Order: sequence, then structure tokens, then C-alpha cells
Amino acid sequence: MRNKLTIFFTLFSFIIFSQNSNQFFELNLKKYDKQWYHFGFTIGVAKSDFKIDYTDNFMNNVSYDENDIIGIESKSTPGFNVGIICDLKIFNNLNFRFIPSLTFTQRDLLFNTLNGVKTTQIVENSNLDLPILFKLRSNRFQNIRPYLIFGGKFTYDMASKEQVDDFSIFKLKKIDYGMEFGFGLDIYLAYFKLCPEIKYFYGINNMLVNSYLHTNSLSNNIDALYTRSILFSLTFE
Repeated sequence: MRNKLTIFFTLFSFIIFSQNSNQFFELNLKKYDKQWYHFGFTIGVAKSDFKIDYTDNFMNNVSYDENDIIGIESKSTPGFNVGIICDLKIFNNLNFRFIPSLTFTQRDLLFNTLNGVKTTQIVENSNLDLPILFKLRSNRFQNIRPYLIFGGKFTYDMASKEQVDDFSIFKLKKIDYGMEFGFGLDIYLAYFKLCPEIKYFYGINNMLVNSYLHTNSLSNNIDALYTRSILFSLTFE
């Protein structure tokens, strides 16, 4: 995680300081904040994970069989995000934002057995994200303007196997929803506004499909799976 943050802010610094240094003293885009609406696009790196709730039987089980599962871990790999920004000014310091986007991620569930054998269940997601957010901005200081962002997000997984008629496979629901919040910095450049941003998504929908019906021995140990993800992005408006 530390390496990803270093890369993110190094890229951000390069873009900023490659601009003419006088831009930090001359007011750029003077009429920008007078507009009631504007559009843009965003690109970013996403890191998604699971919060795992175990079944009572798994938590209370004392294993004697070497093939029994004794531990479950969630591991994520970096993903990619791209979206379109629709921004509407409500007040001088408050904006409404709708950012339809596509996010491609992979999460791995690692099942550890008593004899040390690990089984990996790969979960690939191709998500259509529909966040509805509010952007609370500070007053502008020269060419920068910090802000907080918060709201809700609805997600539809286009790669979900929820409807597959086979209870032996590992299934996750198509639809997820939850709260999203974060912070960023508006930077007014000569011809556009650049915004480095960090957002955290807290899923509240149990993504596991009818775990009590599964004949899959792996999912029988899990009571619920909740999405936790973080997104590092650059927006251009």
C-alpha cells in the first residue's frame, strides 16, 4: 500500500511541477467556479478486498481432519477505474456529483487447511459503478482548493455468476451498495482543473449468495462477505 501511495503522489507531483511555476501566483481559470455545471473524466487505481464474517460452526470448530479448513484470508490485486464526471454546483462550497464508471478488479480468497495446503478462490469483477456524491469544498486559496467527498454508491457486477444454475461453484451477488467517502485537492491549471483524490467504499450488502444452500465446502465456512475498497484517482475537469 505504501508503494502505491508513493507512485500516486510522485505522478501527481510530476504533473504539477511540470507546469509553469508562475501558475501558483497567477489566478488560473478565474471564471471556472461561476459555472453551474461542468463535465470531466477520471482514471485511477482501485484496491478491493473482503470483510469476512465466519459461520458459528467454523468459529467453534476444533479440527482433527488434516483437510479441514482452519483459516480464510482475503487478498486483493490492483485494479483499474475509468469514469465520466457530471458535476452540478448547489452552493458556492457544495457540489453534487454523479460519476458513472467502470472498475475492473480481482480478489482472491485463500483457504488454509490443517495440513498446510492452500486453496485459492479467484473472484474477478467487472463493475459498473454509479456513485451519487456530495463535494464539500473549502474556499479557494490561489490555485488550490481542498475538499471532502461523501455519499452512496450502487455497483452492478457484469461478471457475476449469481444466475448460474450450479450450487457447487462459488457465487457472489451482482448488486452491491454502500457508503463512499474521501478527500482530494482541486488544482486550477492554465487550461483545466486537476484533482488528485482518494475515496474509500464501505459495502453494506452481503455479497455471498445463499451460503447455507451451497454444496461448495469452501463457502460453507463463510456467513457473509462485505466489500471494502479504496480508489486513488486523478480527475480532469
